[in-house]
Amino acid sequence: MGRPRTARVKLPPHVHVVRARGKDYYYYHPHRGRDYEGQRVKLPGDPFQRNGTPNAEWWDAYDVLAGNRKRGPKEGSFSALILEFKTSPEWSMFSEHTRQDWSRYLDRVEEVWGPLSVLALEPKHVLKLRDKYAKTPAAANNLLRCLSAMMSFAVPRGWRPNNPCVQVKKLKGGEGYAPWEFSDIDYFKMRARVDLWHAAILALYSGQRLGDVLNMRWDDIANGLIAVLQNKTRKKLWIPMHANLRAALHDIPRCGMTILTNTKGQPWTLMGFKASWSTELNRPEMKLLRDKALVFHGLRKSAVVFLLEAGCTDAEVAAITGQSRQMVEHYAKQVNQRKLAATAMSKWEASDADGASKDSED
Repeated sequence: MGRPRTARVKLPPHVHVVRARGKDYYYYHPHRGRDYEGQRVKLPGDPFQRNGTPNAEWWDAYDVLAGNRKRGPKEGSFSALILEFKTSPEWSMFSEHTRQDWSRYLDRVEEVWGPLSVLALEPKHVLKLRDKYAKTPAAANNLLRCLSAMMSFAVPRGWRPNNPCVQVKKLKGGEGYAPWEFSDIDYFKMRARVDLWHAAILALYSGQRLGDVLNMRWDDIANGLIAVLQNKTRKKLWIPMHANLRAALHDIPRCGMTILTNTKGQPWTLMGFKASWSTELNRPEMKLLRDKALVFHGLRKSAVVFLLEAGCTDAEVAAITGQSRQMVEHYAKQVNQRKLAATAMSKWEASDADGASKDSED
C-alpha cells in the first residue's frame, strides 16, 4: 500500500486518503496515531464524482461513521438495512463495478420497500418484486441476486431468521449474454478498431471479465502464464497463454504498465472503454453483431464454450475462468446437448443413406 498523501479535495475530519497503483482510497480513522484512535474503516469510492458532484454513497457512509446523521431511517426498515449493508466490510469487499451495479438495484428496493419492516418480508413479496421486472429477465435475476445477498448479510445480524429469497427461482431467459461464435469473432477482427480488437482477443483467450482484462499488466506475464487477481471474486489465477494470444501480444504496442491502452496511450478507464466499445458497435458495419445482441461479456462465455467443446473438464475450465463448478456445469449441459444432437442427426442421415442404398439394390 502506498504512503498517505495530501488529498486534492478538502476532506472532512478523521478522513485520510492513501494512493496505491494510481488510485485513491479513502478511510475514516478517528484520532489516527493516538492511543485512543478508533477503528479504521474504508469508505466506498471517492467523495466526488468526475463532474464534481458529491458521491452520495460516500457521504452517507461518512455521516453514519461520524455520527452526523440527524435523523436516521426507521429502525428495522429496509432503508436502515440498506444503509448498514452499504457501509459494511462485506460491501467494501465487492468490486467497484458490483457496488455500482447493485446500488441501482438497492435504490429500487428502497423505492418500493424503504420504510417497511425487513422482518415482515415473505417469499411472495420477493416474487412480486421479481415479476415487476419480468420483461427484462436478466435485470430481474440480478435484482434477486442483489436482494438475496443483502438478506444473507442480514440474517446473522439479527434482522430476520432466514433469507426469503432462497425460495424464489430466477426467471428463465435471464441467463445473461450470448457467447460469440468464431465467425462473429473473425467478423469483428476484420472491421473493428485495432485497440478494441486487442481487448477482445485478450478477453477471449483469458476468459476474464472486462475490468480484469483492462487491469492486466505486462509484468503479470511470466513463463508463458498471465497472472490475474480477479476484482470481483479476489481469486488469484495463473492462466497459460493460448498460442493465438501470444501472437497477438507481439502486435500490441507497449505504451505503459497495462497491456491495453486507449488511443492516447493511456490505461483505459472502465467507463471510457465502455463508451468506445458502444460507439464501435453502433457503426453500420457492426449491424450483424448488434442484431445478435453480442456484448463484450459474451467473449468470456465464448471462452467457456470453446474450452468445453475442446473436451476440457468442468474443473479445468473453472481453473481458467475462475467461475464456480456449478456455473461451468450449466454451460456444459448446453454444449453436450449440441454435441448429442449433432451425433443423433448424423446417425439419422446415415440410416437414411443405408436405407436408400438397400432400396436401389432391390
